[in-house]
Amino acid sequence: MNDFTEIVARAIGRHFISLICAQHPPDNTQMRTFLFSGFVIEVTGEWFYVTAGHILRCIGTALQKGYKFSTWRLGDQTAGNKFGDSGIPYSFEFEKWIVLENEESGLDYAFVHLGYLDREQLKANGVVALSKNDWAGYGINHDHWVLFGIPSESVFYDRITSVKARVVSAPIIPTEKPADVSAKIENQFYAKLQEGSEQFVSNLDGMSGAPVFAIKWVNDVCRYVVIGVQSGWFPSSKILTICPFASFGMLLEKAVQDVFPHMSQSNSIPSAD
Repeated sequence: MNDFTEIVARAIGRHFISLICAQHPPDNTQMRTFLFSGFVIEVTGEWFYVTAGHILRCIGTALQKGYKFSTWRLGDQTAGNKFGDSGIPYSFEFEKWIVLENEESGLDYAFVHLGYLDREQLKANGVVALSKNDWAGYGINHDHWVLFGIPSESVFYDRITSVKARVVSAPIIPTEKPADVSAKIENQFYAKLQEGSEQFVSNLDGMSGAPVFAIKWVNDVCRYVVIGVQSGWFPSSKILTICPFASFGMLLEKAVQDVFPHMSQSNSIPSAD
C-alpha cells in the first residue's frame, strides 16, 4: 500500500460500514454469506446508513421466495478494528428501510435510521458519520476520485462470528456515458477504473453501495467529500455507474425535517430502540 492510498484508507475508512448477513435457502441447502458496502451520514443530529437501493430490492425478492437471513452484522473494522472481526450485531428489519430505486431515471438509493445503541457502538470503534459539510456535487474541483468498498469475492465467514474481507480503495476517473445506456437516465454519472487499479480490484461485484469520494490536496492536507453511491458496473467496458449523493442528501435532510419537525428542538428521532 503506497502512502497516498494509506492516507485515503485511514481517513475515509472511518465512514465506511459493511452490512453482513447469512442467507439460508428454502430447501436448507448450503448457506451463503453476503456483504454489502455502505456508509454512515448524519442528518439533523441523527445517523443513517446509506447503500444502493437494488440491494434492498434483491433482499426483498429473496424473502418473498422463502429465503431466510440471519447473523446480521455492521462491519466497522475500517474505522479502527478495536473489536476484531466479529462486527456489531444488527437487528435487520426490512420494513424500516426506505428505498428509492427507478431504473428508468437511474435512482438507486436505500437508507435506514440507526438507533441509539447501533450509533453508540459504532462511535466506540471510531466510526464518524459524514455531515452535510462532507458531501458535494460530482462536478467539484478535485485531484482524484476514489471508490471505497469490499468486493464480494474477498469475503470469508468462519460460520461462527468472524467475517474477513478485503477493503478496496480504488482510483477512478470520470468518463462518458456508455453507448448502450438510455438517454432518459439522468440521475447517474460515470467513471472507469484508473489504469493500474486492477492491482486493487478486477471484479466490482459486491461493490454496489460503496461511496465515491472526491479528493483535493490543499496546502499538503488531504480534503475529501462524498460525491456518489456506486450503483452498477459494465464489465466489458469497465465503466461504473454512480448515483450523485449531494442531491439525495438534500432530499433526505428535507424529508427528515418534514417527518420530524421537532428535531431542531429535541434532536431525536422516536424509534423502537
